[in-house]
Amino acid sequence: MIKDTFQEKTPPSFHFKSTANAHGWVMLRPFHWDETVAQLSRFHQLRNGQVVRLGMTEQANAVQIEIEAAQPLTPTEAAEIRQAVRRMLRLDEDLTEFHTFYRQLDGWQLKIEPGGGRLLRCATLFEDIVYTLCTTNINWSGTIRMVDRLVTALGRPLPGDSDGLAFPSPADIAATTPEFLKQETGLGYRSPYVWELATAVAEDRLDLTGFEDPDKPTQEVLAELNRLKGVGPYAAATILMILGRYEHLAIDSEMRSFVSNKYFGGERVTNGQIQNIYAPWGRWQYLAYWFDMPPE
Repeated sequence: MIKDTFQEKTPPSFHFKSTANAHGWVMLRPFHWDETVAQLSRFHQLRNGQVVRLGMTEQANAVQIEIEAAQPLTPTEAAEIRQAVRRMLRLDEDLTEFHTFYRQLDGWQLKIEPGGGRLLRCATLFEDIVYTLCTTNINWSGTIRMVDRLVTALGRPLPGDSDGLAFPSPADIAATTPEFLKQETGLGYRSPYVWELATAVAEDRLDLTGFEDPDKPTQEVLAELNRLKGVGPYAAATILMILGRYEHLAIDSEMRSFVSNKYFGGERVTNGQIQNIYAPWGRWQYLAYWFDMPPE
């Protein structure tokens, strides 16, 4: 196994551990957090099909990336890994305005570390969307099991490590059937949605990069997300958050219960009441809610 190391610069205000752990994605395969060495790792499939292991740790003003691969990385592969790390850790996201809001708005005590506010996401939007679909109409332990089964059934291994499985690519999933996904991964009613999404991406009928265009209005992105099968209001708002668009709240039973207990004495709350609580945060309201919740 060949090992390589390089670094990616971080923003002036950046909290590595918070970024890795503030979002539940860290609990889903192929991510893994090692508290003893404060390392975020994952088995990662490159666009050419090669699987590598990435280990990320914090250095002074940088993230150190340790790579294990079966063969030397080409410059193109190294650039792909760098971009994946930047995306996962949101290193290009500017949260200056969010922190300004926090300093200026009265009465808020968010549970956020200095330099925090970033929420871990996947290396690709495709993986993020599949993760999101696995959170709909199910408890968190069920989501963990579902993603684990999907990776176990279809993930490609790191050479020499049969347990080191990457998240399956769109082509890997498209090569199966909805029936296979339902029986072997426990995706249930989500099976045709995941399969159709994977097939459309694999066949170049759906270009997910269009969703990540920062110049596209949020309402236009939202309308396009709503056209994806299986993506309802909660999933659409969650994916918008992943895209760095925090204007919409992903209202689910957990959010409803939290807001009810904290702000309304346990009384039943409407979507409008929830939205009014976080409205002062403007386009940052999803982040305000996220760090308003008590840490798990």
